[in-house]
Amino acid sequence: MLSNKVSEIMSRELITASTSSTIFDVMELMVAKNVGRAIITENEIPVGIFTERDVLKRVMNKKLEPKETSIKKVMTSPVRAVQHDTHIVEALGRMYRSKFRHLLVREGRGKIIGMISMRGILKLAVESGQGLTENQTVGSIMSRDVVTIDADESIYNAIELMIKKDTGCIVVMSHGKPKGIFTERDVLKRVATKKIDTKKTPIQKVTTTDLVTLPHTSLIGRILEEMYKRGFRHMVILGDQKELVGIVAMRDILKYAKALDVDERVRS
Repeated sequence: MLSNKVSEIMSRELITASTSSTIFDVMELMVAKNVGRAIITENEIPVGIFTERDVLKRVMNKKLEPKETSIKKVMTSPVRAVQHDTHIVEALGRMYRSKFRHLLVREGRGKIIGMISMRGILKLAVESGQGLTENQTVGSIMSRDVVTIDADESIYNAIELMIKKDTGCIVVMSHGKPKGIFTERDVLKRVATKKIDTKKTPIQKVTTTDLVTLPHTSLIGRILEEMYKRGFRHMVILGDQKELVGIVAMRDILKYAKALDVDERVRS
């Protein structure tokens, strides 16, 4: 399965924006299309990519005006691409090593024809893993170093903490228990494109509160299915007493999915 080519699972629908766009224009486009990235083009040639991670680390809490600043100032450039006949396992390994969630797909030395994503590989794992017996629990691979913040803290402080800890999500706590989760997607959709005073507004106002959790005894196969079904990149894990014990990210789950049979070359 991982020996298949990226062209077999890539998405051909690319959301693009011109280098003449402002940061705010591109963020609004991403929200409207419900995507986590946009390809930035110049004369219809991809020259960069702008992602939710860029919103968090390069736009939020910075002294710039998104409605007046060019997207060129904060996009990631140059673009990273693989050939259309690249094996999925090779692309996945490159994504792990470079900490990418997306890679563009190029036809020969010519134009960009699509994109491969971690989410696409998650879909492959779920569909191909039906009927396979998983025997490893999420408790054995989850991260126990969960980044948390009190619900009364400001949005500004929450974003600063996410940047400092280099994390795409933070668990919001109230009276010692998980109240919700705040992610890069929330930063984009609920903060960056809204008129909101981040220093005066508590994080609980923009937190995703319909928190979905799973017990630490859950098998990896179940986590894969839940993440795919719900469109999650992170899942909060609870202990026997319903206490917060860990968190797992999509990229970590994919490393150990029996359905993918990923080897150490990719994990390292």
